Amino acid sequence: MSTFPMSGAVPKVHPATRPVEPNDPMNLHAVEISGDSDLMLRVLVEEYARMGWNVDAVMSLAVDPYYQGFHGLLQLHGEEELRRRVTEIIGRCGVIRITTEDAAPPPDQLVELEISEWCERRDDDA
Repeated sequence: MSTFPMSGAVPKVHPATRPVEPNDPMNLHAVEISGDSDLMLRVLVEEYARMGWNVDAVMSLAVDPYYQGFHGLLQLHGEEELRRRVTEIIGRCGVIRITTEDAAPPPDQLVELEISEWCERRDDDA
């Protein structure tokens, strides 16, 4: 009796644990599917805007034929219309900007703080 429900079935093996074979290069291949291109554009632009990308940076994705999603949108709408839409979406959702600064090192000696006269009077009232 077979341990597999279908004849010819092979056991499931996670791709990370199976050996790489020359005829299975594990390349990614894009496939076009039907859907709402306006929604896809909005989601893609908002994602990159939240990572700090401006209009020019997002548009640089569209001219790259290897980024097939954005490149397809460029072919669908044309550069001028796509730039207008990207600008509109970024204008609505904004671009997140984050700055980091190193804090000054703590002093080598402890600093004694004085209590102000106002605080002392307030403690006396309690």
